[in-house]
Amino acid sequence: MLTAAVFLLVLMSAVLVHELAHYLNARSVGLPVRAFSIGMGPVVARWRWRGTEWRLSLLPLGGYVDLPGMAPRVAEDGRLEHPDEGLAVRPLHHKLWVLIGGVIANYGLGILLLAAAVTLAPGYRELVSGVAPDVRGAVVVGVAEGSIAEGLGVAVGDRLVAIGGVREPTPAEAVEAIRSAQGLELVLEDAAGMRRTVTTPWPPAGLASGERPLLGVQLAPVEVAPVGFGEALLEAAGFGVRLFPEMVAGFARGFGSALSGRPNEDVAGPVGMVTLVGQAAQVGVAPVLLLAALINFSLAVFNLLPIPGLDGGRMLLATVVALRGRPFRPGQEEMLHFIGIASVLFLIVLITVQELGGLLFG
Repeated sequence: MLTAAVFLLVLMSAVLVHELAHYLNARSVGLPVRAFSIGMGPVVARWRWRGTEWRLSLLPLGGYVDLPGMAPRVAEDGRLEHPDEGLAVRPLHHKLWVLIGGVIANYGLGILLLAAAVTLAPGYRELVSGVAPDVRGAVVVGVAEGSIAEGLGVAVGDRLVAIGGVREPTPAEAVEAIRSAQGLELVLEDAAGMRRTVTTPWPPAGLASGERPLLGVQLAPVEVAPVGFGEALLEAAGFGVRLFPEMVAGFARGFGSALSGRPNEDVAGPVGMVTLVGQAAQVGVAPVLLLAALINFSLAVFNLLPIPGLDGGRMLLATVVALRGRPFRPGQEEMLHFIGIASVLFLIVLITVQELGGLLFG
């Protein structure tokens, strides 16, 4: 239940921001908006405000903004005719501004969410900017069953006061000390503040040549230096720019894998997204914010792809019409958008089937 609630909150917040940006950009150039819907399918609630019908629809899996001039008119004899109002008669820069709004909004929301995640969990800073966080001390957060550490009585919550002469080591310093030690001495402090010293021959006997000695503990910093929101915001913005070409390449690889039936590690469908959100929700707020930021970045990049039906495809066709100096035949552009959306839905269904197959059959 928690997973579903968090997933819908993450998804619908991204949709709301995306569609609201289209609405605001349209109104900023004087375009009326006939309807604004959160959700798809049958309308369950509606009200009018500022000349727009605001809708809450049954299926919480998307949304839309209904602008005049986005579809051909039907003449009295049934023929399709070019629309002579709204977006259809606006100059190219107005069309591009309205269409790009959702992409900009999702990218902006992704930057804000990512900055919030880094502020709450400064350890994410290395992922975002490549700058290792300033950490102090090391505490045991996991002990492997049957490990040497378990035999020595090392417990979760023990703070590592010293190891092999290195006092107050960071997790990285502790790992290095364990690798290079000749005879291991650990000074530990439990949650009650009681200190104890444990020793063990090291490296352990029976290691194969080149095998790494393992103590069997998982360490985390005792303290991570905080990161200010302003600093995190700048680093998140830079991360978003660097991420763009990687995501475009990832979508290309993911779609190629889906079509060929190969294992897909680049694109997550609905099942994969729900699984990831569920795992993040079990850990805490910061991982959910991080995942929500990546979902918003993904939606922005995906919508910018030059596929008819998506914002990028609509921008491409609007540019083609402006360059050729005349519109497509009535209904032709709409058919291209239909084919584009059908292709995208086919890929989503294909990825979902593969994800379900992976869950059911490993």
